[in-house]
Amino acid sequence: MMRWPDRILLGFLVIDGFVVGLMSVAFAYLRVGGALIPAAAVLAGIVNCVLLWLAAGFTDGPLRYLPLLAWLLALVVGALPGPGGDVVLAPEGSLIATVLLLVVGAGLPALLVRSGRLPLPDD
Repeated sequence: MMRWPDRILLGFLVIDGFVVGLMSVAFAYLRVGGALIPAAAVLAGIVNCVLLWLAAGFTDGPLRYLPLLAWLLALVVGALPGPGGDVVLAPEGSLIATVLLLVVGAGLPALLVRSGRLPLPDD
């Protein structure tokens, strides 16, 4: 059973996951000198691992994945057309950046879960 302070802190981690998702979408197509740099994908993967690690300290149930789901929700929001019809996370320019964002951003936390090294909550 989660205590109420743990629920509040988990809520902040979910908000952090959404913010990381928004930043990932914003910087997915970062270019330096014309070359695409997957910095957003790598940073998103690392930060998602940290958020998952911290969330696992509060619960060992499926709620530990909420920050990662919030990140994915932000990616879905970025892939949908906005009020003017523009899409922020559009694969038209570079499908590689979008695929890297999904594979690395969600793949690193998946590897962390698969490794079995997530901490157990303090009861």
